[in-house]
Amino acid sequence: MSKGKVLWGCALVVSAFGCDSSNSSPLAGGTNAGGHTGDSAPANGSGGMSVVDPRPTGGGPSATGVGGAAGGAGGAGGSGGACAGDPLTRCTGTMSGAWCTETVPAGSTPQFVGLWANRPDDVWFVGGGEPAPGSNMSSAMAAHFDGCTWTITRVAALPLFSGVWGAASNDVWFVGRTSTNVYHWNGATLTAVPVPGATTFASVSGTSSTDVWAVGAGIFHWNGTAWAQSSASAGNDVWAVAPNDVWVASGTTDALHFDGTTWTATPLTDFGLFSIWGDATQAYAAGEGEAIFRFASGTWTTLQGRGGSSEGFVDIGGLGADIFTVGNNSVVRLSGTTFTPVTDVPPASYRSVWVSPTQIWLGAPDGIVTRRIR
Repeated sequence: MSKGKVLWGCALVVSAFGCDSSNSSPLAGGTNAGGHTGDSAPANGSGGMSVVDPRPTGGGPSATGVGGAAGGAGGAGGSGGACAGDPLTRCTGTMSGAWCTETVPAGSTPQFVGLWANRPDDVWFVGGGEPAPGSNMSSAMAAHFDGCTWTITRVAALPLFSGVWGAASNDVWFVGRTSTNVYHWNGATLTAVPVPGATTFASVSGTSSTDVWAVGAGIFHWNGTAWAQSSASAGNDVWAVAPNDVWVASGTTDALHFDGTTWTATPLTDFGLFSIWGDATQAYAAGEGEAIFRFASGTWTTLQGRGGSSEGFVDIGGLGADIFTVGNNSVVRLSGTTFTPVTDVPPASYRSVWVSPTQIWLGAPDGIVTRRIR
């Protein structure tokens, strides 16, 4: 959810791009536990991505161009011998109390900024990093965890990925900075999808394959067929609760809400509002100065006033009573009406958080991923 400039022109032909795969302290995989949709666990480890030429053929994905072969080999898969077992209980990284920590093998200069965990054996961690082989341009980067192995795909032709969200393991959306496209993963191929009026993206969220939202220099919606602009308002983070209940942190002073028809702005601060999350009964927003706000019964209240670092909290996520926000080298969790420090989490500069039905995931820009069972 949280937030190298490479422009991707519409005339660019993208060839196959390789990936690096490594057995870097993965959890074991194989069960159908956890996740956004609970779809079936994969039988085999995933390989690298292939890409479709981004030259547009209309409002939908490009259908022509260079497909590209899948690069690299995935892990052994959910039933692979070395990784056999329950991904909820096995850690081949470093255990610290209840937390399992590993480092994604992404080279010397990774910049991971977006995290989405569908299941313990289907996780994406995205950003950018060192140039791809043979290029002097910063690479977009997507790391996928299949329950056994982190598989890294880089491509210099794409801008740094700033967010990821999926409706299923074969229906995942990536957004990037300085881009007029979003990118769709169907389980085998990454396809550029033009977004009319877009210039850059910071975050993506949705509720289904026909209800996806992306924000940046504007707010955009995917209805299952095409992307269209919903609002000219800028956004730093988006969280979709339902088609008629969508929240956006503006990056400036406002929390924006969509009721299915109209966007309404609520000024919360005189400084930056960076991240937002909600469910059917409440919402939380966080930002500069480590300020945190809660929305309930139609009203916003201040839970924690501005007072810390100007960076503040850059990502917030939750499920049920497990609500976390991260940033400024801190991880805090809601306890009653107060966010309190999580004292047992291994130290890292976490900037991404995702809470699934079975696990809590934390990610740091340098590729550190820490998780525990809920």
